[in-house]
Amino acid sequence: MKKNHFVGRYWAFFLVTVLFSGIAFSCQEDDKDLVKPKTVTDVILENSQFSILREIIAGTEMGDALRATELTLFAPNDAAFKKSGITASSITSLPRQSGISFVNNHILNKPYRTEELKSGNFAALNGINLLIVKSTGSDSTIKINKAVIVQKNINADNGVIHIVDRVLTDK
Repeated sequence: MKKNHFVGRYWAFFLVTVLFSGIAFSCQEDDKDLVKPKTVTDVILENSQFSILREIIAGTEMGDALRATELTLFAPNDAAFKKSGITASSITSLPRQSGISFVNNHILNKPYRTEELKSGNFAALNGINLLIVKSTGSDSTIKINKAVIVQKNINADNGVIHIVDRVLTDK
């Protein structure tokens, strides 16, 4: 009789241990099941309309910088680069600091959705003046130094991207 009592306790302990182990291991998240947030760099790398900008970011080694900080990027699409006559090689062949300055023409140091942008002057990361003009009414547009936002409020984990139809320069 004593032996059966011992065996019963052994099995009860064993079942409780297995039950708690199963619960503990089933609560762990599997990294492959998680959706990783996309940074500004990730969005640019994955979007086919940014092949020229992607090449410039890679050539200036700015990918990590665009992942690490909160920002607004006014991203010229490939059509904007073609309209301006600027190629990726014309920027990446410059000294690295000049290429970085070119990219920084398009960046504000904090995220701004279009609702938060007010008409007025903003300083880009490299210090150039960006004049933002918001028009209202049925034909509402937002212009940044003559460039028009053609697609707004693309959210990224570390900021906001607005696609513009022109390259932003300091001229």
